[in-house]
Amino acid sequence: MEPRALVELLSETELHTEAVGKLVDRYTAMESHLERGNFTHATEQVERFCKAYVHLLNIELGEPLEKDTDVDAFIRKSRHDEIETSAVTSVTENIPDMLSAAVATLRQRAAESSELEASMDRADARVVAAISAWLITELVRLYAEVDTFDEVENMDSLIEEQIAATEEQQSPDLVRSRYEFDSNLLNQKLDGVVYIVRESKAIAPGPKFPDDKEEQITALLLARLVAYDMEFREEPGVDKSWLEEQGDHPVTPYQLDRLDFVFENADEGGYYIPGFRVEEALEYLDSDS
Repeated sequence: MEPRALVELLSETELHTEAVGKLVDRYTAMESHLERGNFTHATEQVERFCKAYVHLLNIELGEPLEKDTDVDAFIRKSRHDEIETSAVTSVTENIPDMLSAAVATLRQRAAESSELEASMDRADARVVAAISAWLITELVRLYAEVDTFDEVENMDSLIEEQIAATEEQQSPDLVRSRYEFDSNLLNQKLDGVVYIVRESKAIAPGPKFPDDKEEQITALLLARLVAYDMEFREEPGVDKSWLEEQGDHPVTPYQLDRLDFVFENADEGGYYIPGFRVEEALEYLDSDS
């Protein structure tokens, strides 16, 4: 669900407006990281989301407000019947259970390999997505007059869209040794633009290497993706200094920001082009060729 639609949906309730806005901001940040495949960052957002959620509930229940909302304290008080007595069962039992499960994803667990760790990150992110969607939907169920909305199915779309988003991202191709892209097309388009030297596994500019700096960045990152797909490199991403060395010119944050298909993720090694944005990157190269 779009953030604006979510705000409108929750604004129909009598919940605290500012607190609703903060909750939506946290939810949106989590969703954005999921869409980009930044599973670690998506999981990290759960703590902020849960704090915003509990803060909103504390306002509604008349509980004391703290400068730094304590989610664990809310869960503990709920389980020991220390929450406002007129609160519905969902607020005193179901919601605390779901919050507890969400917070549990923050706990570090030892992984025996980097591939297993990546799988754990994806699994944690999917759990967070499902729980956050449930929590938001439960908030609407409890505090909104759903019959007043023109489209009641908006509630269902919360769950459906989150599930769809995580299912699209759960493929290991996006984060491990393979990316999902048309390798034949990519090799054809990069022919003469850049080369990958098999012996050294280095990426070298070809005779058709562009003069435009942003096109150079695009070509180099696409070549890096191919090298990663061929298992010449452990990560598809690179840091800014690598791009500067290869292109023999400074690279500015402004240049990288202008390229919508370039993502930054420390888990992927830095700046990279994900498989699902390869066609867009190739179109960019073709547009000025």
